[in-house]
Amino acid sequence: MFASEPKPKAHPSTKIKIPVRTAHAEEPLIEVEIGSPATVIVDIVAAERGCRVEELILIRDGEDQPLTAAILIEEGYPHKRRHHVHHVGEIAVTIYYQAGQHTHRFLRRTTIEDVLSWAIVTFHVDPTMASELELVRHGNKEELPGAEHIGHVAGVQCELALDLVRGDIANGFVG
Repeated sequence: MFASEPKPKAHPSTKIKIPVRTAHAEEPLIEVEIGSPATVIVDIVAAERGCRVEELILIRDGEDQPLTAAILIEEGYPHKRRHHVHHVGEIAVTIYYQAGQHTHRFLRRTTIEDVLSWAIVTFHVDPTMASELELVRHGNKEELPGAEHIGHVAGVQCELALDLVRGDIANGFVG
């Protein structure tokens, strides 16, 4: 190419990568064609899992309603926002605390933080102790991240058992 010749224009990408949380600690980047319906993500995940598309829903971080085929992935689509693929239906979450237990049904997109808030109210936890509490899988000790959706923690199951426990306190800090 000679210096006087114009450089060829780069072709805009016809694909876009979207972060999709498909399970607890599993978040692949899924590549989709520009102009495709957002639900193509569900098609891809269903094919990988060997399940029917009707068994799954797609949620975008910060939104309450599942995405539908009417939503197209076009220029300006918020592709950097995390998307979540969940099984359809609610989860019966049982929380164990001290000698008691309570069960409540939650949507799969409900965060651990929201379940924790419900548990603190339900068990009538003293507000001065509330900030010291966290949720862990029943019988385990590892704290679940507050922003995690319970659907990812439960996987395909329709029930989830959690313990409401006091977090580790070191040098006066809860963690």
